[in-house]
Amino acid sequence: MTKPLTISSIIFLLVTFFCFPAFAGELDGKTFSGKEGHIGKKASGDDVVVFKDGKFISNGCTEWGFSGGEYTTTTDGDKVHFVSDTYSDKYGRITWIGTVNENHVDATYIWYDKGKYSKPEQVKWFSGDIK
Repeated sequence: MTKPLTISSIIFLLVTFFCFPAFAGELDGKTFSGKEGHIGKKASGDDVVVFKDGKFISNGCTEWGFSGGEYTTTTDGDKVHFVSDTYSDKYGRITWIGTVNENHVDATYIWYDKGKYSKPEQVKWFSGDIK
């Protein structure tokens, strides 16, 4: 299993998105199944993430009311970096930042509770393989 994204990796990805053209829908049709957990800790659960119709969906987050969010991508060789915000009327926003490398995805996701967008409630990782 690969390591979750570090803070410096997240900053690099964000800079990349602002400096290079972004595309939506590039990952459409891909579904990844894997493990998730808090940053710096072992896996605590399973999740399936789906790229469909220009939207990113975390099946594990839909039970909390987080709907699919539009995603944008940038390409760096064989790697496709993506960013997506998903929202729940009750629980706020989750920002997903990740990289797909062939048939594998590694992502970090940050949950901001509704009305508290300046301070994250949780920062977690997801690592999975294509289904």
